[in-house]
Amino acid sequence: AASTPPVGIPKEVIPAMRKAFSNLCTSPSGVLFENALLQVGVKHEYVGAQGRISVFFGNLSSAPLHHFKVNIDDCEHLRMQKQGTQGLFDVEGPGCTVAVRTQAKLLLMVEVTAPFDDAPAMRIMFETAEGVKHEYPLRLPIVATCFMEPVTLEPGAFMQRWKSLEGQERECQEVVKAPPNAPKIDEEYMNRIGTIITDGLKFGRCQGCDPTPWTVSGAATFRTGAKDLNGNNINVGCLVRVEANPQAGAFRVTTRTLHPLCSKAVKNVALVSIKLA
Repeated sequence: AASTPPVGIPKEVIPAMRKAFSNLCTSPSGVLFENALLQVGVKHEYVGAQGRISVFFGNLSSAPLHHFKVNIDDCEHLRMQKQGTQGLFDVEGPGCTVAVRTQAKLLLMVEVTAPFDDAPAMRIMFETAEGVKHEYPLRLPIVATCFMEPVTLEPGAFMQRWKSLEGQERECQEVVKAPPNAPKIDEEYMNRIGTIITDGLKFGRCQGCDPTPWTVSGAATFRTGAKDLNGNNINVGCLVRVEANPQAGAFRVTTRTLHPLCSKAVKNVALVSIKLA
């Protein structure tokens, strides 16, 4: 008889899961996934091009989870070193057992080597005590903005750089509506957007670039561990502007960087953060 396919992520959990992922892209710790059996928590910190990501797999059920395994896809843009609970990466073998109310743990050390705009895939596999197989495809919240270092530019310097980065490949732009339950866009709301740019995206806030309070401008350097021909680390300067249209209840996000993938990645994280603001 053909073996039954493993139980995946139920459809009704997906919206909450997406929200959890988006929140974790801009916060240092939180829950990435949770259902009746399993809670996956993440804690991550970054310095320059390097990151340290801890993932905790907690058994919330009333029986042990057997043959527990985790597979993380290799990424071209990340050097990864991983260590974890004995048997956790044992994809061909028996895996490990997670007893009731205990955790399996995983530590990932990463170094980014190139611009990127996707998050690494992580697959979790296990069997319940009744022998039902589960398989959950998740993504780790390791995104380009994790590797930013804030830069504060004077208005003149910001505008000069902004103009020098004109062009199709370098600019990404998208309009996003404020969430349906959001308050009206006022100066306090713009301060919240400013905080998203500085605390969430790790950009420096460049004050005074705009004659109106409805625009937030920021600058940062995307750090990589890759070297150029002279042995210097390759870094990418990134600029972002968020312009509000209070009447329409919308924001226009524009990013400009020397690298198309950086522009796209910063825009995407900014968009989801504004949707959650």
